[in-house]
Amino acid sequence: MSADQSQYGALSYRHARTRSRVFALRLLYQEEMTGARLEGILAQHSSRLSVDRLQECLSDCEARDGCELYAFFTLFDREPDSYALALVSGVEEHQREIDRLIRDASEHWAVSRMPVVDRCILRLAVFEICFSPDLPAQVSINEAVQLAKEYGGQDSPKFVNGLLGKIARGLDEPVQ
Repeated sequence: MSADQSQYGALSYRHARTRSRVFALRLLYQEEMTGARLEGILAQHSSRLSVDRLQECLSDCEARDGCELYAFFTLFDREPDSYALALVSGVEEHQREIDRLIRDASEHWAVSRMPVVDRCILRLAVFEICFSPDLPAQVSINEAVQLAKEYGGQDSPKFVNGLLGKIARGLDEPVQ
């Protein structure tokens, strides 16, 4: 099974944009947790996973070629693609507006108090909804819900879906 055909958990990594969103989520999470900016992360190659270290961690995986977890991790033993970089750069560039939309839609939740993974997923999806007019909002919402199912907490999918739905309904046209 090739890395492009692997499936790990609920997310199918066959689609290039899904892989890009996962990579963008990893980069945004890394920014949040380390305080480093995208340029610094890329310059240090710290966004890449070490396949050597991965092999140590997965020593119990009998057939690496058929191991879905191994195939999943090898997706990230490379530099992020252009769509992942565009997502992260877009979130950085428009973060104030994105966070305002999230804050307004969440009513009683401060963005800074949301779980880090949920916050990163929401920022990615809101960027796509507001600044990618060629992409239907429902696609971004569905992808975000899948990311929340895979990486968030138990209530994350419902929270992400509700908040993004409210934001999408509140927008008459994409923010430019």
